[in-house]
Amino acid sequence: MSSIGHFYGGDLLLENGGLSVVSGSEEVRQRILRRLLTNSGDYIWQLDYGVGLQGMIGDVVVPSAMQAAIRTQVQKDTGVDPYSPVEVDVSSDPNGVCRCRISYVDADTGQAQTLDFSS
Repeated sequence: MSSIGHFYGGDLLLENGGLSVVSGSEEVRQRILRRLLTNSGDYIWQLDYGVGLQGMIGDVVVPSAMQAAIRTQVQKDTGVDPYSPVEVDVSSDPNGVCRCRISYVDADTGQAQTLDFSS
């Protein structure tokens, strides 16, 4: 399956005279990031979709709460192997930067994948 390539918060990308298309592991990665950044309750067809991580910027980082919310949402994605654990590491540095690393297994390929981001 393929989807329009789009990073949350960015513009749609053009490729070869049309919209950029992604599939496979990159499609899953983009879906997970979109799920994590969407506020819970904002997607009217699925009210339990999303974590709203960008809304947590400026708050005190509570790693265990963030890890649980992230893990729950990542496990709901159909591109993530439901039989393999999802590992989430959330940490903050002295400058206030919150870092997140998510490790999961791609359901189609069976290969380990990681998604890293910081705010």
